[in-house]
Amino acid sequence: MASDPLVTSDLTRPLGLSKPSGKRRYRPSVSLVGAVVALAVALGAYVFRHDIGAAVGLLAPAPQVVSRDLAEEATAPAIAMRETIDVSDAPTVEEGPALQELQPSGDIAEPTVEPRDQAEGRRPAALAHLPDPDLIEQSSHGPLPVRGPDGLRPMDAYSRPPQTEGNFGVARVVLVVGGLGISQTSTERAIRTLPPSVTLAFAPYGNSLTRWMAAARKAGHELLVQLPMEPFGYPESNAGPRTLTIEGGRKNTTNLHWTLARITNYVGVMNFLGGRMLGDTESLKPIFEDLAARGLLFLDDGTVRNSKSAAAAGSAVLPHATADMVIDTVRTRAAIAKRLEELEAQAKRTGVAIGAATAFPLTLDLVAEFAARAEERGIEITPISAIVDDPQG
Repeated sequence: MASDPLVTSDLTRPLGLSKPSGKRRYRPSVSLVGAVVALAVALGAYVFRHDIGAAVGLLAPAPQVVSRDLAEEATAPAIAMRETIDVSDAPTVEEGPALQELQPSGDIAEPTVEPRDQAEGRRPAALAHLPDPDLIEQSSHGPLPVRGPDGLRPMDAYSRPPQTEGNFGVARVVLVVGGLGISQTSTERAIRTLPPSVTLAFAPYGNSLTRWMAAARKAGHELLVQLPMEPFGYPESNAGPRTLTIEGGRKNTTNLHWTLARITNYVGVMNFLGGRMLGDTESLKPIFEDLAARGLLFLDDGTVRNSKSAAAAGSAVLPHATADMVIDTVRTRAAIAKRLEELEAQAKRTGVAIGAATAFPLTLDLVAEFAARAEERGIEITPISAIVDDPQG
């Protein structure tokens, strides 16, 4: 076959020369070029499949400066992530591949019996990672949680049973670790190292949230979704995209539903920031009424002084609790250990204490150590749904 004169003359001629030199030049073969291209495509697919781009930061339960030595964990606050966050992967109930990716072939068979505990409607452990179709409302944002035809609440269906039912003088500690779903490294580490009695809270901005939800539920954790709410100084101080604001009006409902549709199989929501909004009962009212109607709970992370969330939840008949302290505001081993000791002391004094934290590596290590020694400390680590003030119960 005759060669293409354009290829053999113009494209092979070095810039600035009228003709090629007489020296023989190396020309890569077509097969070699194809192999290089194929390798590049394979590497790109691997990076995309393993969600490396998702590790862009961790949300914290309170505004704080993030040290540069945590760069590997990408722990920038939400305001710094706005240009890199991918919020396009809202899950659907039919999103099979993401669920199957973390489970061995044949691990979960199609259920042939009613997939609920007869006593409380709780999802059995083998199906904990699969959303109950009776508790799903399809929307333009994705699947939204709703009460079942028989009134069953997602809060109950997706709850984890406490070690001890009822109040028998057991000192209970609730540990809630948030900021999950954004950093792949920290999310995997939290699911792998924390005992299932620790409640996990997912930020709505990460990639592959359905996959992480399935892994966390398979590991036995109870889940929350973090809800970005207006802080003081907004919008300069920003909780991230889709933040609920005092003046948000109907847009708040849209943003709430977008956040709720990011994953499934959770028992409720927890605020992220919200210093201004949590102090305004009127702006909380429609949000809390929506959450109550859907059968969810609300956890106030305890970072907002003079929060009105408890009063607003009471008016909306919404199950509610407020964390007693953030255990890793100061991120040193000594400071976190001291806060955990204070949490333990409060639980022994009052019967229950709630601690909130963020999935920083040091926090995960210390929480795991603390929880592993709970029994010898005379305390019980319990899920959030077991201790909320439930006006519907």
